[in-house]
Amino acid sequence: MGWLSNLLLPGRLRTGPTVLLPARPDPKTLLAIAQLADPDARLDGDDIVAGGSRIFAALELTGEILAKLGVGDEDRLWACRVAAEGPLPVNFFDKTLAEGIAYRLGGWSLCQGEPTDLSDSDLRAAVVYLPAAPAPEEAIGLLGELLRPADSADPDRWPDGQLVDGIVHVAVNGGGVADIYAGADTVVTIEEGHKIPPAARVRWPYLTEIVVAKLSAIEPKHELKPELKTEPGLDADAEDVHAEAEIDPRPETVTDAENTSGDESTSGDEGETASDAGVAATDEDGKGVRDDTALLERAAVALAVADRLQGIATDQGAFQLAEPEDILPGRYS
Repeated sequence: MGWLSNLLLPGRLRTGPTVLLPARPDPKTLLAIAQLADPDARLDGDDIVAGGSRIFAALELTGEILAKLGVGDEDRLWACRVAAEGPLPVNFFDKTLAEGIAYRLGGWSLCQGEPTDLSDSDLRAAVVYLPAAPAPEEAIGLLGELLRPADSADPDRWPDGQLVDGIVHVAVNGGGVADIYAGADTVVTIEEGHKIPPAARVRWPYLTEIVVAKLSAIEPKHELKPELKTEPGLDADAEDVHAEAEIDPRPETVTDAENTSGDESTSGDEGETASDAGVAATDEDGKGVRDDTALLERAAVALAVADRLQGIATDQGAFQLAEPEDILPGRYS
């Protein structure tokens, strides 16, 4: 085992996906987390099989191996390698699984040689999976009960929007986005796609397409770029920010629209302020002070929408939510 650890194991862990954890995970806790992504996840000896991927039992890593992995600030970590059971992962679910486990256990995801802290990643976004898109009248009636009402359909932000009972409705023609609904500070984007995550596949095994309702914060009006007024909620700097990242924390399992459609930017997700993203201020040392109030409110709305429309509320990695606090990092640590 020493030979394997010193020569082969670091390379396998470095390419990933691998979960790096500060403490040895309890197998029952690890299984419970895996079942949030795939309710059919099961133990297989010391490993866990979920969504066509295998989560290997945790291994203790110390100085020499950690140095080979490029982790120099830790004396000891525990690693769970995740590998697809078949020749290729299903919609990169192995990577998504590793990220979701790391997010909930306060660890890091290691992929392509880069350890990534996911505590402020897009996994924090709230999503609702639905078997079919609600009619506009039904969606407006429901969201009118859950969102703070908008005062008007701002033509600069929503050039094609109509204000109905405090909810701005924008019908989108073409692309993966079907409808956009907005209140005073939250926008709900209804998208259609073919990538059905395991949690939804177990719930609706007959589906060949899926509907996704993404909840995100509305960008403050003063941050809108004048040249982009015809595209609601788009922040021109956002694409550059994500383009510079070595590893995109956004999982590739949600919908085709999120990965290929230019309409994704209409959700306003890229233009969140520091407060919306969960960091509202700084302390005396200049460090960020997390404020998750808005995030928890959106998670609560997602759970209410899922309950009323017989859907599934998840984070953006398709890990199911049982209560709003499940959207926060380190929930199971």
